[in-house]
This record gives sequence, C-alpha cells and structure tokens, in this order.
Amino acid sequence: MTKDEKKRHLILHDPNIYKGLFLLSIPLMLNNLIKTIHDVIDMYFVSEIPGYSAEAVSSISLTFPIVFTFISLGIGLSAAGTALISQHVGSHQMDQAKKYASQLVMIALILGVFLNIFAYFSAEPIMRLMGTEGFVLENSVKYLKIRSFELPVVFLFFAFTSIRQSSGDTVTPVIYGVITMVVNIILSPLLISVFNFGVSGAAYATLVANVIIMPFGLMQLYKSHSGVTIETKYLRLDRKIASHIIRVAVPASIGQSFTAIGFAIMNGIIVSYGTQTVAAFSVGNRISSLILHPVMAIGGVLSAYLGQNIGNRNIPRARETFKKAMILSTIIMFIGSFIFLFIREYTASFFIKNDPVALSLTSEYMFYLLIGLPLMAIFQTFMGTFNGTGDTKFTFILTVTRLWVLRIPLVILMKSFSDLGPSGIWYAMLF
Repeated sequence: MTKDEKKRHLILHDPNIYKGLFLLSIPLMLNNLIKTIHDVIDMYFVSEIPGYSAEAVSSISLTFPIVFTFISLGIGLSAAGTALISQHVGSHQMDQAKKYASQLVMIALILGVFLNIFAYFSAEPIMRLMGTEGFVLENSVKYLKIRSFELPVVFLFFAFTSIRQSSGDTVTPVIYGVITMVVNIILSPLLISVFNFGVSGAAYATLVANVIIMPFGLMQLYKSHSGVTIETKYLRLDRKIASHIIRVAVPASIGQSFTAIGFAIMNGIIVSYGTQTVAAFSVGNRISSLILHPVMAIGGVLSAYLGQNIGNRNIPRARETFKKAMILSTIIMFIGSFIFLFIREYTASFFIKNDPVALSLTSEYMFYLLIGLPLMAIFQTFMGTFNGTGDTKFTFILTVTRLWVLRIPLVILMKSFSDLGPSGIWYAMLF
C-alpha cells in the first residue's frame, strides 16, 4: 500500500480505533505543544526585563485575545477545510478535494491580508479601550502592530495544516512547527535582551520565525507526492466552492471570535484588579493550555476521522470513533490535571519572579483551572465532532454559551456584588 492508502485504511477500516486516534494525535499534540512553548518562550524572556517583569508579561498577555480574535477566523477556515476536504478524500473524489484545497488557500490569503491592515491601524484604539496605560499600553501596541504582519502567513499555514490533516498527514505540520520554534528560541533572547528591543523583540522573533517556513509549505502544497495538493488552475475563486467553505467556516469562526472578544472584555475587567492579577491570569492560562493540548489534538484528529468516514458512508464507525475519543480525552485530562496540581507553584515560578503576591495568585488560579480540565476534555470532543461533521453551528452555540451566557456575566457579578477579589474570577472560570 502507498502512504496515502495506509492512512486511509487506518482511518476507514482499522479495527483498533484507539490506536488510530493515538498515532495520528501524537504529531498534533507535539504541534500544539510547540505553539505553546513558542508563546511561553516569549513570556519567559520578556519576564527577564529588569524592573518590568509583571508589566512586560502583561503587555504580551493582554494582546492575546486581540491576536486570537483575528486568528480565530483562520481556525474556522481550517475546521471547514478539514471537514469538507476529508469528506471528499473519504469518498475517493480526489480532484474535488484539490479544488476545495486550492480555494481554501486563496480565501486564507485574502482574509489574512485584510486582517493584517485592520489589525495594524486598530492596535492603539483597541488597547486603550482595554484600559491599558503607561509601559503596558506603549509596549502592547508595538507588539500588536508587529505581529499583525504575520497574519497572512499564519492564515496560509492554517490552510496548509487543514489540507495535510484531511488526508491523514499530521506529521508535516509538526516538522514546520519545530523549525519555527527553533528559530524563535534563537531570535527571542537576541532581540529582547542583546539588542534591547524589549517586548517588541518578542514580536519580531515570532514574525520572522513564521515567515521563514511559509515558502516551503506552499511548495509542498504544489509538489507533494502524497496527500491532497493544490493546482494553479483551481486558484481562481470559484463562487460555489468558496461559498460552501465560507458557510461551514462562518459559525466556527464567529464562535471563536466571540470567545476572543469575550476574553478581551474579561481582560479589561481583570486589569482593574491590578498587574499582579493580570500576570496570574495569563501565566495560569498558558500553563493549563500545555495540559489541554493532547485533548485538542484528539479533537483535531477526530474531525478528520469523522469527515472521512462520513464521506465513506460508514456512520457506525464515525459514532464509535466519537465515543472512544471521549473516553481517551477524559482519561488524559484526569492524569494531567492530577500531576500538575502538585507542581503548579513550581511551574508558575518560572514566569513570576520576585513577586510573591502574583505567584500566590497564580497558584490559586491554577488550582481551579486544573480541577475543571477533565470537563474541558468533554467540551473539546464535542467541538471536534461538530467541526468534523460540518455542523459548525453547534460549535458556535457551545463556545458562545460558555463564555457570554455564563462566564462574563459571572465575572461581572463577582466583581460588582462580592468582596472576593481575584478569587471571584477563578470561581467564575470554573463554573
């Protein structure tokens, strides 16, 4: 069997579904881990800026919901691409899969360029609206403007990952991710500390690392001997295919965007508690995301599994895959949360230095995050299921309800009608 035939057999016919989920998830786990390490590296080096450790960390963390608001549109496109392309792969319509892949690349590039322009010119008004000032305002605006230029490249990489993943290739995106991380590790300390770019150095390092890999990814999309490729003749926008991709992408994208905007609003509220609380919130979220990555990877593989099996008209196997993904994800989260409960203060101390109050707040926040993570395993499995079946309207309902109906109102209530202080935020997050 060829490489493609082996992957299709694993997804469509292998009786050991756990094995398939696990094998295909490992590269995605590594890829997600690399992305977080990429962010953690920036946070670590900026925390070393003398006299501004907490402020520098806050400058980066406060931009995260804004960057994610833009990137979420790419995540929605990626989810749509994986669902639709994998269904064509599962039904052996490879030419149609190529058409969808080519259209996905074009839509990603156009949207990325548009958001690049918008993000650059809206950076300062947005950060002022979030209530930042002084050092944090100045540096968060610089950071956001620099990172806006990576949006076209990041969107293309989302398309690349989606296309490769839809045909069962979860390894190649990891290889590019490792290259990106290595370049970022080399550049971050140089630009932040040696050349004294400070917080802006972290943004430049991330931008350069992302830009370097993209030409190779595009070349592979054209020339690869396995998986789905793109063709120049299909790169002209096809109204029917493009509208199909956008229809599936929009609910997932809007849901993710609403989540990011919601976190921006939450950050605006959290800023009012002081820099130490902001630092605790951002560090706690970054560390917990490391544990959540395996489950997010399983959700990503689940999308490709369901897409191909639905395309192959094998609905019972799709149902069985969902059940086993749920069991596997929940077990992994229980184990990861249990381990990190005992080392949470130690891990937080890597990022919170010479500030015992901020460190104590981080440890407290992580406790509530960690005991809730097994429930996030269930949430992520449903997200992967709805994305893989193309029912992204349910992805929208889940994400919007969790944040806008429950979390934000609770945070506002805790702040306005209790004297719990930062603990009120932690309780709302868990609930």
